[in-house]
Amino acid sequence: MQDFLTRLFLDSDLMKLPLQRISAPLIAKHRTPKIVDQYAQIGGGSPILRWTQTQGAGLCALLDELHPGTAPHKPYIGFRYAKPLVENAAKQMKDDGVKRAVAFTQYPQYSCSTTGSSLNEVYRRGRVGEFGEGVRWSVIDRWFSHPGLVEVSECLRPLGSGAQV
Repeated sequence: MQDFLTRLFLDSDLMKLPLQRISAPLIAKHRTPKIVDQYAQIGGGSPILRWTQTQGAGLCALLDELHPGTAPHKPYIGFRYAKPLVENAAKQMKDDGVKRAVAFTQYPQYSCSTTGSSLNEVYRRGRVGEFGEGVRWSVIDRWFSHPGLVEVSECLRPLGSGAQV
C-alpha cells in the first residue's frame, strides 16, 4: 500500500506538491496505516485487478470473434500506481513483439487527472521505446459516452417518481 500511495503522490500529472520528491513518500508513509485498515474492512484488497482481467479477457474474446483476421487479441494490464505497472505491460508487449495496440483506460469518466495521467504514462514510455519499436497505437478514452452505452443507461433510469429499477 505504501508503494501505491508513494507513486500516487509522486504523480505530477495528478497533483503538484511542494518538494514533491520528498513530501510524497512522507505523506504515503503517514497515510498507509489508515488505508490498510480501510482495505481490511472491505476484505483486504481492491477487486480492480480481478475485474480488469475479466473485462480484458471478455473484450479479447469479442475482438477475436468480430475481427478474426487480427486474432488472437491479448490484454496487457498496466496500472499507474499498483502492480502490475505500465512498465510491466510495456516489457511484456515488447517481449511479445506487439506492433498494433489499443490503449484503453477503463475509468468510468474522462478526467485529466486519471485518464490523462494514465495515457501520458503510456505516451512517455512509448516515446523512449519501452513498448518496442514501431508500435501503432489507437486510444479509447471516452468509451462511457458511446451511444450504445448511453442508450442502455437510459433504459436503467428510474421509471417515474420514486420507482427504481
